[in-house]
Amino acid sequence: MRRTYKLISHLYPIALALTSGAGVLILIKNLKAGTYDVNQDSIGLPIGVTLMVFLILILTHLLQILLLRWACVNSFAALLLKISAYLIATVSLLILVDRIVYWSIPNHAVIAILYGVTAITFVVFQMQTIAQLK
Repeated sequence: MRRTYKLISHLYPIALALTSGAGVLILIKNLKAGTYDVNQDSIGLPIGVTLMVFLILILTHLLQILLLRWACVNSFAALLLKISAYLIATVSLLILVDRIVYWSIPNHAVIAILYGVTAITFVVFQMQTIAQLK
């Protein structure tokens, strides 16, 4: 493996963890500042969803790496593993885009920007992965 590939492979989970942590902290800060109406739903729901999305994206990242390591030979089974890995990557990218759109409201724009940076890191990782497999 190339050094840059390993770096990006580790950089994406770090960016994802920082984004999720910052998102939770921004939600708590907004709650303390009185941004949310008292009659609104619990703030625990967005915090819980943020943590669940973090876990799902980390697990899909690890699963993709595992599938691509198993698919190191040129055979039909390896092709199926590569297709599965890139389907998982597509789902991960859709989740990241959904988070960008979801948090694109004025009090949460920083969260959307952080998810955007994470999505860019993810796309760079996928491009490195495709280059590595050629």
